[in-house]
Amino acid sequence: MKKIYTVLSLAICVVLLQSGVKNVNYSSTPPAGYTGATGSYCVDCHSSFALNSGGGSVTVTGLPVGGYTLGGFYNTIAITINHGAADRKKWGFSMKAVDAAGNAVGTFNSTNSHAKRNSNDASELSHFSASTTPAGANTFTYDNLSWVAPGTNVGPVTFYYVGNAANNLNGNQGDYIYSGTTVISLPIDLKSFTATTDNNVVALKWQTATEINSNYFDVERSDDGQFFFSLGKVNASGNTAAAVSYSFIDTKLSNNNGSQIFYRLKLVDKDGSVKYSNHISIKPIITGVTIKNIYPVVIRKNDQVSVDVISDKAKALDIVIMDATGRMLQLLKTNLITGSNTIKFVPKVDNLKGMLFVKFVTPNFQQTKTLILQ
Repeated sequence: MKKIYTVLSLAICVVLLQSGVKNVNYSSTPPAGYTGATGSYCVDCHSSFALNSGGGSVTVTGLPVGGYTLGGFYNTIAITINHGAADRKKWGFSMKAVDAAGNAVGTFNSTNSHAKRNSNDASELSHFSASTTPAGANTFTYDNLSWVAPGTNVGPVTFYYVGNAANNLNGNQGDYIYSGTTVISLPIDLKSFTATTDNNVVALKWQTATEINSNYFDVERSDDGQFFFSLGKVNASGNTAAAVSYSFIDTKLSNNNGSQIFYRLKLVDKDGSVKYSNHISIKPIITGVTIKNIYPVVIRKNDQVSVDVISDKAKALDIVIMDATGRMLQLLKTNLITGSNTIKFVPKVDNLKGMLFVKFVTPNFQQTKTLILQ
């Protein structure tokens, strides 16, 4: 009877991989409730070592860390348990997703034969017939896991997960438990995003429907719809269920040879996660300087670049050449005459390869072009 009581006590462990009692095997389905979501962890039973003390970690990839979509299906989730030494022979895990009130949200599933919804609590995903590495290893990954996001806005979702790097000695001693969390939110919900042009400026306006954990907007522009650069930041409201309106004025324009220019919003949350809006385009009404053409676009070291410029009057023009990180490589100064101008220069690029930015600047004008350095 005492032996049976011991087995029942051990059953509270979330990742008790194998009992010392014959014919009772907890590696098939671990008990629930020890992911950390309620403050309890597997070290309640696997108590040989303190939590996260074995020189390893547990990490999860494939979560929608940039913001989840209502009802979205995320089927590339994987959980990896790492340990400080290559001596672990059995691996277990459990994970759970909860809202700010601690309620389970979303639905887990798996096509991995060694993972499934926990039969003791279907809101948890756990190991099933825990995987082994008989020769000993320091890492193991359970992949082919999935999660369906809730269909309604429940606010930020926190994923709690634990991993057991076990010794496979038919007991609960000598195992290392690792834990981690990941918080995700809905992206900022844009109701509208528009651009209008007048008197050498473009006025951008946008409105959010709701915001959760939002930090700021980074307003970005492109002259070709592919390479975007930052124009400035606008602080966001943070958390609100009401519509909020924002605006930004772009005063540094060119009609880019008569074509459209493009804008998008980079949405940054307080946890650092990022989402992008769809881009919008507009052909601005401008006077002043027009960069008609830059050629060739693909260059090699020591190649000469030509730029066709139209100016409404004589003025000074600075040409700033930058690498992909924004570091200035070269500053050229020249003067424009009224009407058509052709400027030629050789970029000083040392041994760089890849993208170059060429910024054209006058007192009331700025435009950036892109070159590809082979």
